[in-house]
Amino acid sequence: MRKKIIAVFLAALTAFQLTGCTQLITRQIMEKQPDSESAVGEGMEEDRGQDTEGGTVEGIKQESAADGESSSEVRYQDDYYEYVNENILNEIELDATDAHWDWFSELSAYVSEEMSDITRDLVNDENVYPKGSSEQKIKDLYECVSNIENRNETGLGELQEYMDAIRSAKTIDEYVMALAKLSGDYGFSSIIGGYTVMQDRADSSKYAVYMMYADTLIGKEYIENQSAGEYVDLYLDYICDMLTEFGMSGSEAAKSADEIETLLRDICASTLSAEQLYDPAITYNTYTKEQLQKLYTNVDVDDMLRALRIDGQDKYIVMDVGQAEKINSLLVEENLQALKDYSTFVLLNDTAEYSSQNYARLKEDMDNALYGITQRWDDERVYMNMTQDLLPWDFGEIYVDRHFSEKDKKNVEDMIELILDEYEDIIMRQTWLSDATKRKAVRKLETMQVKIGYPDEWPAAKDMMQVVPVSEGGSLMSNMLTSMQVAIDDSLSRLGEEVDRSEWDVTPQTINAYYSPQNNEIVFPAAILQSPFYSGKRSDAANLGGIGYIIAHEVSHAFDSSGSLYDEYGNYNVWWTDEEREEYARLTQSIIDYYNGYEIMGIAVDGELTLMENIADLGAVTCIAAIIGDDEEALDEAFGQMAYNWASEDTASYMMYLINTDTHAPNKIRVNAVLSSCDAFYEIYDISESDGMYVAPEDRVGIWR
Repeated sequence: MRKKIIAVFLAALTAFQLTGCTQLITRQIMEKQPDSESAVGEGMEEDRGQDTEGGTVEGIKQESAADGESSSEVRYQDDYYEYVNENILNEIELDATDAHWDWFSELSAYVSEEMSDITRDLVNDENVYPKGSSEQKIKDLYECVSNIENRNETGLGELQEYMDAIRSAKTIDEYVMALAKLSGDYGFSSIIGGYTVMQDRADSSKYAVYMMYADTLIGKEYIENQSAGEYVDLYLDYICDMLTEFGMSGSEAAKSADEIETLLRDICASTLSAEQLYDPAITYNTYTKEQLQKLYTNVDVDDMLRALRIDGQDKYIVMDVGQAEKINSLLVEENLQALKDYSTFVLLNDTAEYSSQNYARLKEDMDNALYGITQRWDDERVYMNMTQDLLPWDFGEIYVDRHFSEKDKKNVEDMIELILDEYEDIIMRQTWLSDATKRKAVRKLETMQVKIGYPDEWPAAKDMMQVVPVSEGGSLMSNMLTSMQVAIDDSLSRLGEEVDRSEWDVTPQTINAYYSPQNNEIVFPAAILQSPFYSGKRSDAANLGGIGYIIAHEVSHAFDSSGSLYDEYGNYNVWWTDEEREEYARLTQSIIDYYNGYEIMGIAVDGELTLMENIADLGAVTCIAAIIGDDEEALDEAFGQMAYNWASEDTASYMMYLINTDTHAPNKIRVNAVLSSCDAFYEIYDISESDGMYVAPEDRVGIWR
């Protein structure tokens, strides 16, 4: 499991809208855009109500008034999402190289293309840039990425000695120490030895060491899902192919793949579910070094911690105790060869895209098969994306200099104030909360940190990351390993230091937003402040339905089933009464049951897996509707914009992947299920009991209503 230590568990702590890179499917739109205020919108006049001045979607009622009866075969009363997005979804055709399209991935691809243009300019000029400058690093790294001959010659590079140590281990002790040395030096882990340094959940002003879980390869969700057998078989074939490329004979590789599968199924059976990983009551388990030794009886914990460079800590937090116990039971001599093969495959898989062409293509083909992609990306696209991935903060600084508007930042800050004020009103009208708990909840809103655009100071890791060109003995593998070492050194330097809450964990060019419970903060990188989510050229209602809805969603995470367990300082602290927690549990169960009733591709939505995101969606629509009030035209516009923002297209395989692993409900459900539970939706539209969007008042769900 490749881990950039400083941020490895960020996704399990925050509520990201996960997106992937995609080709510019609507490239013709992008090429017409003069600036980031209108990055998406022009050229889409045929889309339902698309406004060429900034990606605004005309409301349902406005459209009806202008055009009379709609010619669409879809009725908004039955499927609001399909009605709003019918035209754009009819125009989107996934390229053979892509599994998914939505506005997040569209804008990510657009931003990536902007950064790629910078890379092309640098690659094609003959200037020699100062050592350590962003220009030097980008230019030289691209050469390392694109030099396939050098990559084939380098292979695993400096990692070869670590691989040799794993393969030659004659005892469990030697095997564990080989893994610990690999993890301590570069951050790779497979069975044991993975860790991350992040804020202590009990005291968010300090950092702590979290002992991570094993790499479960294709994942527990696939392994234990009977309908995913085809994908599991594909993955097992991939394991066999990787081991064959490594040098095993066909029969040896097949035998090893079978033994890896046996270990994998055993590990997954004892591994926490995705939902459980969000619960600090389950994952915050503190151990002293002596207690760790009792947990890992088959390991010399003293030696392991020294090799990991994390010895001498007062406590270690074990996130998945059940899996740790299982791993300990598997660390016996009769399993040694299977364990070595398991870790061999994990290291090959984690480094494949940085290694020789054959490994990279095997990895890409496996990912494509898993997501339903039928054609590889072209080489330049792969090289450009990899260069950006390895120099995130260098590209981030360039992005801010060229594309960020301070005026837009101020507009969004004003909108956030409105939303926070409305949440205070929402909280104060909850009759099931005591006055004391309401005051604490309001205090959490008042102290919530807001980060918009980019950090005031660039992370130390930006300058720590240096690139050595091929001409000086560098390679893609060596530079990737440098980035891993930078992450580890930066992370370890934090132990014993006070947490700097001004630091950012995401780059400005990220098309995303999130809430961090341990910092009690909402974060909106610069790149998300563009159309269709936001534009300074359009109405307040459209922006409230766009970026305003996303802001309100993130604020809601402060009070979802996980965020509500943290106080205003970001400490794990159950500050509700027992009676309030019981009522909260009753309300959340109604939300779980409600979403369980929705299907996509004939497969039921997992209401428990998606619970926190559903709570946030439901709270967001309540907040936005309350801010707008009884202005039907503005509500109409905001609802339409919200639905348009979630337009998406997926291959069947990728949708299966999302259903199994994503903590968000499918985008269509995120629109229809949320609006069907919003009273204001019924107040402005003609929805009757026989309509598909209708949900009886007593069956409408939500916590913050």
